[in-house]
Amino acid sequence: MKRSVLLLAIMMVSAVGFSQSTLKGPKAKNATAAERAANASPLKFKIEPLELKGPAAKNEKVWKREDVQTETVFVRREQPLKGPKAKNKKVWED
Repeated sequence: MKRSVLLLAIMMVSAVGFSQSTLKGPKAKNATAAERAANASPLKFKIEPLELKGPAAKNEKVWKREDVQTETVFVRREQPLKGPKAKNKKVWED
């Protein structure tokens, strides 16, 4: 019984501690670019396109592919628009 209560207490404390790490409110609005990029996830993609076509490309194993140069791009996810800005958004101006 003591172990389960202790485990539950540790889980609750860790959940509260980790939930405080994200920027919200005025801190997020006034954050620098470096602070916003701290949570960005890198995307990797191959610079050279795959030369195979059709079923051969589909059935090729990734681990057997030759090493090609990859590039890492950081993406920041924008918050969805709300209110009049969302209503008046022009889809063709992304």
